[in-house]
Amino acid sequence: MSVGLPQDLRGSALRRRLGILPLRVAPGRANLAIWAFAIVCALAQLAVAASLGVALYRIPVAAALILSLVQAVAIVLALFAPAWATVLALIAGNALAGLAAVVPEAPWPIAASTIVANALVWIGVALRARWWMPVGGWAFSVLSAVMVAVDSPVRSDDGAAIADLIVFAAVTLGAVLIGLGVRNWSLLRAQLRAERAATAVELARREAVEDKARIARELHDVVAHGMSAIQVRAASARYRIPDLPEEAAAEFDEVAATARSAMKEMRVILGLLRDEEGDVEHAPQPGLADIPALLARAGDLGPVSERGSWQLTEQEQQDPILGLAAYRVVQEGLSNVARHAPGAAAEVVWTQTPAQLGIGIRNAAPTGPAAPRAESGGHGLRGMRERLATMGGAVEARPRDDGGFALQVRIPREGRA
Repeated sequence: MSVGLPQDLRGSALRRRLGILPLRVAPGRANLAIWAFAIVCALAQLAVAASLGVALYRIPVAAALILSLVQAVAIVLALFAPAWATVLALIAGNALAGLAAVVPEAPWPIAASTIVANALVWIGVALRARWWMPVGGWAFSVLSAVMVAVDSPVRSDDGAAIADLIVFAAVTLGAVLIGLGVRNWSLLRAQLRAERAATAVELARREAVEDKARIARELHDVVAHGMSAIQVRAASARYRIPDLPEEAAAEFDEVAATARSAMKEMRVILGLLRDEEGDVEHAPQPGLADIPALLARAGDLGPVSERGSWQLTEQEQQDPILGLAAYRVVQEGLSNVARHAPGAAAEVVWTQTPAQLGIGIRNAAPTGPAAPRAESGGHGLRGMRERLATMGGAVEARPRDDGGFALQVRIPREGRA
């Protein structure tokens, strides 16, 4: 089965084959000014060329009107169809030169109106097309004018004809050079703007990389070192403290295991922060399969129960973003219970509908004193809200009437099933 090009691409290819190119010189209001100038020049050219052709060069009225109209159309076509404008300008200019009668008091073989019309056309063509099109059109127009002067059955003063041809060639060549110069200047300006934008993007990227490196250093120097000290002290407690009860030793071992797990995840985060290109491999992030172990560890600090379950599609089960989000929600919720309501019973409730997945973490009133709070407020709920917001989810946290607390998270399933 063949796959066709989109409609807009087919139209663009067709326009390019016909010589129609996009406007390249001036965007916005400047384009409107260019169009208005071209239309005014075309109307003036039509009036002047037709009048001179009939009154001065004794060209038949119909031929003068048609050829002058063709010249006027070529001026406007040069703005978006330079190839067609070139063809029409050459046809009209040669025809008017061939039909014009030799008049001693008027330029011959190229009338002044034709010189102006060709100059405007070559400027427009040079602005819209590659250099070879206006240069080729100019060369062909000059060669055709010379052939008309040489082959004309009625000869005029050779000096006047040569002067007219020189003026025609010089003025139109100047128009070509002006158009090419303006086009190149415009393209250079556009390239300069693009390079400035690329430089700004690169500078912003470097600043972001430096910020990430600074954050990684702070995390390593403060958090990682602190967790390492906790792990070492907890792991060596049974050897440093004589006659340590077995229950206390097991508790210290659990603290050491938790610290090692936290350090492992911290190394993953540090690797992500220091990875500028984002193409290196890291240790796998926790997911849905790690939640049972998380609940088991939390059960050592207080009773934790589970109710409900998720019936996920295969795609949802393999979604690492969903798995990591669920793990972090349960981790943060149970950590808050252990910190602010020690000894309280906690319940993790899994709910789902065809439109969304839900995680609820509820705890009763604390049975023991809460852990002392740090000097600055925590960022757990804020980070959870930011994480869920990227997935289109929502977080609701509120106190309960019995003195406990309830955390409810909703994750939309659209695009995941």
